[in-house]
Amino acid sequence: MERAEIMTKTPTGKSVRLAQPVKQVTVDAGLMPKKPGRQQRRPTAEAEPATATVNIFAPVHPAVAATRQKMKQQAAKTAAVRLGAAIDAGALPAAEAKRLVLSRIVKSLGSTEAAEKWYRSHHLSELGGRTPAQMVRAGELRALLEYFARDTSAKA
Repeated sequence: MERAEIMTKTPTGKSVRLAQPVKQVTVDAGLMPKKPGRQQRRPTAEAEPATATVNIFAPVHPAVAATRQKMKQQAAKTAAVRLGAAIDAGALPAAEAKRLVLSRIVKSLGSTEAAEKWYRSHHLSELGGRTPAQMVRAGELRALLEYFARDTSAKA
């Protein structure tokens, strides 16, 4: 096999084929890294030496790497714009809104469990004494995110 195609997923779910040269070589299996948890076969006197097939990928040209990076950045920008539009329209599902809030606070609290507990039980006096969970269920995600922005800027 002289050439193979690698499939990558775009944010829209469509596949893009990016060709990259590949060469397959056969090597002594003893040279391969050992996988944890696998039993090693004991060689017998009559058995042929174990071999393994390895794919060697050619390096990607810098222009191709730059184009791929540009595509990733554009996809991230597009996703951010869509997220912002969904938040403004109030069309973001509650589960997605919860994930967004938890991702913002898990950094400051240190763990997902602490963030989950804070999300459900911490009453925010600046927002009427309600918890973040109550605000998300009421569809007031924009006000909650603005509170986080003010709180973060006050700490900085």
